[in-house]
Amino acid sequence: MRKTLIVALIFLSTSIFAQHRPFQFGFKGGLNIGWFATDAKGYKGEGVDFGGSWGFTADIFIMENYSFTSGFDVIYLNSSISFPDQKPADILAVMIDGQSKRKYKAKYVELPLIFTMKTNKIGKVAYYGQIGFGMSFLISAKADEEFNAYSGSYMSNETFNAYDDLSPTRESFIVGAGVEFPIQGSTFVRTGIKFDNAFVNVLKGYNNTDAYLKNNGRNSFVELNASVFF
Repeated sequence: MRKTLIVALIFLSTSIFAQHRPFQFGFKGGLNIGWFATDAKGYKGEGVDFGGSWGFTADIFIMENYSFTSGFDVIYLNSSISFPDQKPADILAVMIDGQSKRKYKAKYVELPLIFTMKTNKIGKVAYYGQIGFGMSFLISAKADEEFNAYSGSYMSNETFNAYDDLSPTRESFIVGAGVEFPIQGSTFVRTGIKFDNAFVNVLKGYNNTDAYLKNNGRNSFVELNASVFF
């Protein structure tokens, strides 16, 4: 009886994999708009900035229409934030109070773990939804900063390496949706929209006007993307 059951399970598994591939792989690219959210006193997100991404993606099926999607994304995430600041106004290093607006241009490698659910084909297309988690690692960062004194008597602009300003990791919650449509044979395109919401602070250190005010900001983005699977 046990041998019969084992043979039946093997036959069933073989039949399932014969009809549906257990894996599928592809390449993706996307365009995004990023922004900062913050709840620190005096800090403010300054609108949205454009960026992009590219990467490798893979689906590991657990059932015909359900899979875990992973891979890696190289993300160029640009976002701006303003905050109270101080700058030396002259060669005597006299500090002057004002506000800095800083645009961070960060490059991350993100390793997503996403649960993907899709419909059966409706006509020639299938619809999908995604939910999951992203773990990103900072590769590089630069910042464009504009400082304006509250008195209006002084301003400055500079661009600098901002790698040490940002946390080396970024954790995020991911949701997405879109459509899949066939090209030829087993090749198909998946295109959709993704919301990648950072849920932890990515700014390090303390504000230099207040030793007790921690820098605070979460850089999130919405992405339009397309993937080609083979």
